[in-house]
Amino acid sequence: MFKHLQKDALIAGFISIFIVLAADMLILITALSLLSDYYSSDLLYLVVKVFSIASLAFPPYVAARAAPNDALLHSFIIGLIQAFFMIALMTQTFSWQGTLQDDVIERIPLVAGGLLILSLIAGIFARWMNQKDQN
Repeated sequence: MFKHLQKDALIAGFISIFIVLAADMLILITALSLLSDYYSSDLLYLVVKVFSIASLAFPPYVAARAAPNDALLHSFIIGLIQAFFMIALMTQTFSWQGTLQDDVIERIPLVAGGLLILSLIAGIFARWMNQKDQN
């Protein structure tokens, strides 16, 4: 099962995690600083949140596209790495000792499960694209 793993595909997916996180932060800062005078904060929050969640499908997609065989396995592994990374960010950036501790604990399964489902959807799409390219 694991002998078909391609290191290059996993490295590409891993690097793209950091690219996506940096791009999401840049978009968030830009939206808050440049667009907050023109659009309501509720609309900006919704647009940035939807974009940020959708962008989390990119690293598993990159890993799956780079691996012609076992695309779903590669996307799932990158999804796991992403889920662990996001959980670490959640527990370290929010007020862990303060009032938000219960909210963070309740959201961990939702975030991890959502990321794994998103990574599998990205893997299925990448697998379909790989098959389409081969034909």
